[in-house]
Amino acid sequence: LRGREDVRAIKQGLKDGTIDVIASDHAPHTPNEKEIEFDRAEFGVIGLETELAASVSALVHTGIIDWSGLARKMCLNPARILGIDRGTLGVGAIADIVIIAPDQEWTVRKEGLVSLSRNSAFLGKALMGFVELTIYSGKIMYSILP
Repeated sequence: LRGREDVRAIKQGLKDGTIDVIASDHAPHTPNEKEIEFDRAEFGVIGLETELAASVSALVHTGIIDWSGLARKMCLNPARILGIDRGTLGVGAIADIVIIAPDQEWTVRKEGLVSLSRNSAFLGKALMGFVELTIYSGKIMYSILP
């Protein structure tokens, strides 16, 4: 993002509903694609592993949006826009679920990332909201639970 005023405007847009989706382009590039001259480097960073915790830290824990608003912006609204039957919980719904420890702080470290790429904008930063379990289409895809 360009500057503090841009960040403030985005947060305001998320709060007042002007912005209705939070998403990541999740651009996993190899080190040799990123660690070169700036104007030759590939665009983007990974975002999939930090998107939720960054949103929890910057938006929910600061009171900009509530948990329900976060679920709408990250799950329900994207599914509705794309016209896919996802983003809700209920009898007969496709089981896409993320279980988190909402108040657990964790520090983003290269060693802890699961992605094949390690080019995160959040390396070394402490975030709130630790993912414990991910279910996709009813199947456990990631778990730290016993």
